[in-house]
Amino acid sequence: MATVVRTSSVPVGSRVAFWTESVSEAFVSLDCRAAGGHEDIQGELFVQSLGSLDLARVRATAQSVHRTPGSIGSSGEDFFLVGVQTAGSCIVTQEGRSAVIENGAFALYDTTRPYSLQLTDHFEQLVLRMPRRALEAHLPEAEKLTALAVGADPGAAQILVKTVRMLADDIEFFTPSAALAVSHGLEHLIVAGLGGLTSALSDSDSPSRIKLIQRYIMDNIRDDSLNIAAIAEQLHLSPSSVHRAFALQGQTVMGWVWQQRLEGIRQELLAGSHKGTLTELSQAWGFSDSAHFSRAFRRQFGQPPSSLLRPQNNRYRLPELRTGWSVAVGES
Repeated sequence: MATVVRTSSVPVGSRVAFWTESVSEAFVSLDCRAAGGHEDIQGELFVQSLGSLDLARVRATAQSVHRTPGSIGSSGEDFFLVGVQTAGSCIVTQEGRSAVIENGAFALYDTTRPYSLQLTDHFEQLVLRMPRRALEAHLPEAEKLTALAVGADPGAAQILVKTVRMLADDIEFFTPSAALAVSHGLEHLIVAGLGGLTSALSDSDSPSRIKLIQRYIMDNIRDDSLNIAAIAEQLHLSPSSVHRAFALQGQTVMGWVWQQRLEGIRQELLAGSHKGTLTELSQAWGFSDSAHFSRAFRRQFGQPPSSLLRPQNNRYRLPELRTGWSVAVGES
């Protein structure tokens, strides 16, 4: 028997909580948030078992869905999910990888590790939930294939998408024995569809990973709390993975962060766009110690930051000392 859930059955103010509880019961413990700060999610959810699998049709308004470390805990929810996009689009992020799946494409995600979904307005997604061991029995490297888009190209991937769409419409007419046989067939189609990714699979420190990390860093470059632990948590990576990605480039993570901050400060000084003191400028770029900033700037560019000040910007400098010398803030 199918489970049917509609948010229209509850008051507007209760819909996000109701939706979160419903999808958590259907899949695994999740945190759902309406897009754009709205307090309302309009959606409907149809779930039915198909032998060893569960198949759900999800239709809803824009939202983000998060599988957080806290929601994983020791819940024992050990599944892989396969999301087939049939309307709208979805960005799946897991293990530092992000994939955009649109109409006819699908992606795999692992419920034993954090992930997030960004879903556009009025989307529809068909989601297969299968036991982890069932997929890994045929595809041991499955956990490395999460958050990679598989297009509905001719072949196994296309057959899978067409089959899932058909099942979503006709699943209620299957006998138990037929449903079990079909579920086994679907498992093989999933393996075949994902198997095409293995030949192009790079290791965990691929160029795409470091680009993802660098993009996150640049988006948060002025945040003085930016560190490896924060980067790893936000991108659903282990700290060691973040370290390794930069080690392959002959760099350290925070060394690269300091380089970008120093270059940002240099560009502001050259443009004359900052109106405060050097100390304020360095703090705005995440340096808590002005002396450390000054030494680092000199090492990076071979000159103190005060040398790039325009003559009219004397407000960057401290008043003259009794010796008659003047010094820049943070300089020795």
